[in-house]
Amino acid sequence: FSELEGASVALLGMGREGQAVWRELRKRFPDKPLTIFTETAIDEEFAGGLIPGRDRHKQGPLDGRALEQFDVLVRSAGISPYRNALRHLKNRGVQFTTACNLWFAENPQARTICISGTMGKSTTAALTAHMLSCAGFKTCLAGNIGTPMLDCKDSDIDWWVLELSSYQIADLEAAPDVAVLLNLSAEHLDWHGGFERYTRDKLRLADLAGNGRIVANYTDPLLREKLAWHTGVSWFNHGQTWWAGDGEVAGGHGSRIKAPRSLAGQHNMHNLAAVLTLLDKLEIAVPNLEQALGAFEGLPHRLQLIGTKAGIRYVDDSISTTPVSVAAALETIGFDDVVLLLGGMERGLEWDTFAAGVAAYLPYAIITLPDNGPKIFASLERAGLQPAGGLHQAEDLASAVDLARALVPEGGCVLLSPGAPSFPHFRDYADRGNRFSELAGIEK
Repeated sequence: FSELEGASVALLGMGREGQAVWRELRKRFPDKPLTIFTETAIDEEFAGGLIPGRDRHKQGPLDGRALEQFDVLVRSAGISPYRNALRHLKNRGVQFTTACNLWFAENPQARTICISGTMGKSTTAALTAHMLSCAGFKTCLAGNIGTPMLDCKDSDIDWWVLELSSYQIADLEAAPDVAVLLNLSAEHLDWHGGFERYTRDKLRLADLAGNGRIVANYTDPLLREKLAWHTGVSWFNHGQTWWAGDGEVAGGHGSRIKAPRSLAGQHNMHNLAAVLTLLDKLEIAVPNLEQALGAFEGLPHRLQLIGTKAGIRYVDDSISTTPVSVAAALETIGFDDVVLLLGGMERGLEWDTFAAGVAAYLPYAIITLPDNGPKIFASLERAGLQPAGGLHQAEDLASAVDLARALVPEGGCVLLSPGAPSFPHFRDYADRGNRFSELAGIEK
């Protein structure tokens, strides 16, 4: 941050991380002029705190000519550095940084466990932080989950557990003590400009950690291939480490741990195997391991049964942003009596593979949502899927919930597992999940 004091600075995007950067800059340099560029409206409460004469807000498409006047641009995670305008600015000598890079620069001595993957990183990060706390360590869970890193003010932390998205890793400058990589499948292709670059950006986390400081999933063929040149990888689902089983994990030393209620589903067995392998790598023993696991509470908006209304169960899986996670949700909770609400932000993913696979656990009915709903609907039709309750398209979440309520069998379930991000219709996945609860008529 000290390097920003004498520089002209603009903030690109004003989500949670962007707001955290603004707060830190205002605390350190209260009189410094700052310009905020956003493509959409910013949170009204935050906007009310901007300081006239010192903070300028410009809304609309990012204009390279307007940005070129600044020495440093602080990029929010949602804004891709691969945009032509931003690449041009970088070539012209404009400096870029991010909230993550600023945090790592300010905290070079912090012990960090950085966790990523296409699916499961939130649960794995939360479970890691929980288990470290049970082992007696003072732990902070931050990053893409929960509190932005710059808003975490307690410096007396033993372990920082940081969930990082590919958006945050793409230009990350850090040296994690351990990098945990769970899996890789197609995601965020529009942002990265293709699967090859998405894969490269995700695997950058392993390169930053370096040999001997990586925990990864041996059953993921892409990870196995791409990390082959790294030495000393601690593979879970391999050798004498922890393996994901059916409702349990098994250790190479003969131990078997049953899944707690909060970790239902085969996908969570992989998450649990990753965490236990990580603890073994760090030589950390958790007293009363099964009791500690039993005390773990599942994440909000991750396969969360929010309640029952008029005999209908409502399950909030709003955190689901990939087709793979939708499949995991259906495998976990069942599907015969489920009306699935599916769809969200269009990111260039293909849905034909999902449509072909979902035939094995076909829900009672499927209702697609904007913006990629028509694309998903077309894939489901091409696959010849004919759920008992039909395939339907809805114009928004409210009409989808109304339709689901009319379609669902007696004693059945309405499942919100969108398989896509919430933008631009909701602030984030939590906002979408909370709206789903409201529409269901259930108070959380």
